[in-house]
Amino acid sequence: MRQLHFEQILLETGWDRDITLKIDPSGYIQSIERTKSKEMGKSITGAAIPGMPNLHSHAFQRAMAGLAEKRSSPTDSFWSWRKVMYGFLDMLEPEDVTAITAQLYVELMRGGYTGVAEFHYLHHSRTGQPYDDKSLMSQAVIEGAQAAGMPITLLPVFYAHAGFGGVPPEHGQRRFINNLNDYQNLFSELQGFEQQDPNLTLGVAPHSLRAATKEEIGELLKLSPERPFHIHIAEQQKEIEDCIASYGKRPVEWLYENFDVDKRWCLVHATHLTDAEITLIAKSKAIVGLCPLTEANLGDGIFPAKRFVSEEGSFGIGSDSNICLDVARELEGLEYGQRLLHQERNVLTSITLPNTGHFLYKKSVSGGARALGQPLGGLQIGSRADFVALDLEHPDFYGRDRESFLSILLFAAAADFKTDVYIAGEKMVAQGRHKREEEITRTYKARMSNLLSSL
Repeated sequence: MRQLHFEQILLETGWDRDITLKIDPSGYIQSIERTKSKEMGKSITGAAIPGMPNLHSHAFQRAMAGLAEKRSSPTDSFWSWRKVMYGFLDMLEPEDVTAITAQLYVELMRGGYTGVAEFHYLHHSRTGQPYDDKSLMSQAVIEGAQAAGMPITLLPVFYAHAGFGGVPPEHGQRRFINNLNDYQNLFSELQGFEQQDPNLTLGVAPHSLRAATKEEIGELLKLSPERPFHIHIAEQQKEIEDCIASYGKRPVEWLYENFDVDKRWCLVHATHLTDAEITLIAKSKAIVGLCPLTEANLGDGIFPAKRFVSEEGSFGIGSDSNICLDVARELEGLEYGQRLLHQERNVLTSITLPNTGHFLYKKSVSGGARALGQPLGGLQIGSRADFVALDLEHPDFYGRDRESFLSILLFAAAADFKTDVYIAGEKMVAQGRHKREEEITRTYKARMSNLLSSL
């Protein structure tokens, strides 16, 4: 049993000081005790806050960040960006995916994330034919996560169609496509890896209402009734229009009329909602997976967070296309989007949590933990001992009241601010540097040299 002593720590119950956590061999918190003596265990200086779950990532897209920032048509949009993305992934081999995933997860960990839900739809070879080992690409992601020491919820994505109502897939989607039987076999094979790896959790993910029919989603729900269930929904206005044209309903409206959506669902983006749809989601306790900087980058729109929060809706954050790998910048983007939309300050708060930074951080930790199906819901007994240690000697934090620490982190901390990051009680990042960073980055650069020379 390990013991860590904290000068200041943000527990699930709020800020406290002189606290010792007892951590079992698996990295879970067994007890929380008030102790004044640092002799109770290794002392963590500064202030510790919970690690942040990342509820939506496409790891391979990290390697193409910045490559689509060139206008390709008079009406550049998500759909033109998607063509660039399809072209990039056409080149990827499993070894590339492992290297990219490891590098990404090192960077995400440095940015304050301590668990990732990987929305993984790159299944097949470059020709579109399945590999002899059907789970080879999923294994590549798992190996990358293991190299970086990042716990993941792997969401093998079911993708069968190019549009609503079972439209046949496009050529650019050939590496994604599975029928139900093939997907079920893939999932069963991955369960064997899950049993061997305590840092691997599996979930189920139909890509979207475009890519899976009602019948297929129904079968996927039967696959594992207790696991996280993620789906892209209502991200783009064109998606809304196409859904109405095909089904006579808006995407979220149609989803709730056809399925019993509950707290294990994560609705990724859900950008374009009516007031009635906001109420449906909030009451169902489903998590909305917000990716503010990717949504801004793609020109998706702005999620109606003010109304959603007023109805006590649950949400978390994700890095999605991985153009931004920093928890603070993602949450800053969420709040600033609302300020611009509503022309007011401190939009996302509550009566019990009037401090904007504290509200955003706490709600994102809670919602993200549920979306990942991992024990990450704040620093409390039974949770994994994942935390970020803030350096209170840094000028941005020095002498400040602890109630303002999270708002400083989100809205004021300088770019040179470095933190230590612990996962399961083990220090993985020291002063902003991952313990395997040099080795992982060297491998990543070698793979990228080959990839970029082909562009």
